[in-house]
Amino acid sequence: MDINKNNADLITKIESISQLRKSISLELKTIANKTKISTNTLKNIESLKFDKLPPHPMKESFINQYFHEVERSNKHKRTTKI
Repeated sequence: MDINKNNADLITKIESISQLRKSISLELKTIANKTKISTNTLKNIESLKFDKLPPHPMKESFINQYFHEVERSNKHKRTTKI
């Protein structure tokens, strides 16, 4: 994922993942504990404050870990409800 090249797509995905996170009641603190990414960094991702994130490639890694953890948690919640 090239943050500069696909900025519009990235923003759309972050907004979508953020809504998903909230809909499954997944706290940023939980994501922070699992990924070892600070809650402030996660807040900056969700607020689209890319200038407050560490430089590339850490920025890209943090965003990908955030996506993965929300999607993993959503999948886990769906399978445990069945």
